[in-house]
Amino acid sequence: MIEEQKYSPNYFASNIIAKKSKTIGVIVPDFSEQFASAIVREIRDQLEKQGYYLIICESGHDFNKEQELLDQLARIAVEGIFLFTPNDYNRKNIIEFGRFHDVPVVFADRGLNEGYYGTVIIDEYSGVYRAIEWLISKGHKKIGIIMDNSEHYHLAERFDAYQDALSKNHLLIEESSIKQKPLTIAGGYQGALELLDETDVTAIFCCDDMLAIGCYQAVYDSGKKLDQEISIVGFDGGEVTQIVRPQIKSVRQPYKELGEAYAEKILMAIDQPERRMDDRLFHVVFET
Repeated sequence: MIEEQKYSPNYFASNIIAKKSKTIGVIVPDFSEQFASAIVREIRDQLEKQGYYLIICESGHDFNKEQELLDQLARIAVEGIFLFTPNDYNRKNIIEFGRFHDVPVVFADRGLNEGYYGTVIIDEYSGVYRAIEWLISKGHKKIGIIMDNSEHYHLAERFDAYQDALSKNHLLIEESSIKQKPLTIAGGYQGALELLDETDVTAIFCCDDMLAIGCYQAVYDSGKKLDQEISIVGFDGGEVTQIVRPQIKSVRQPYKELGEAYAEKILMAIDQPERRMDDRLFHVVFET
């Protein structure tokens, strides 16, 4: 009879009953964002070994859209959710005791929110400090910075490290050498054009690799030679900085280790949803 009616079971309905869908939801602000996409790949590789698959959604950095996606993922009975977000949930009482409608939620947000299942903290300061000191050791005395404009993210540690490294080495921090732009290739291009036009910097630190790629293009268009007349250092260490020649040096995120840590947290949260977990600390790396 079932074969005659061409019956096909409703997968999501059976998930709700069994509560074992073997799926995990992921909410990212932007599919093209290097930090999120690189970590999601590592998470996927880890979780597929355990028989889990990811459902990935894009929020566009919008808080209300994140709420819609959380609700939709909970309705289709995912077993856990990764929330990559630039938004503060600490006092909103939306995710309580680490769960949204009984679904464990692990924050992936550079430590912005206090996660019930522990926070993955990234020490960005030390890596950026080493990068600026390396530029100074190469003879650069005027170093510009292209940083976030706080539209979605506020990357304070990176800017603090830049300021502290210059101050320790008795170099001036000039307002004209600080440009705040969107974390995009276009933002990096515009920021670099302004630095080249308004200052005599010989090196530029970019707080994101997308900025660094735009900066590279602006330097190329200006006719200056990279690594001879001007040096660029980015941040994230993703594949994007390796596709240009000469390659752009970048402060590297420990993507593999981060992916393993996030995968471990979500699996433990699924298995023991009431168990609190410790924070995990990771360090970015700058290799000369």
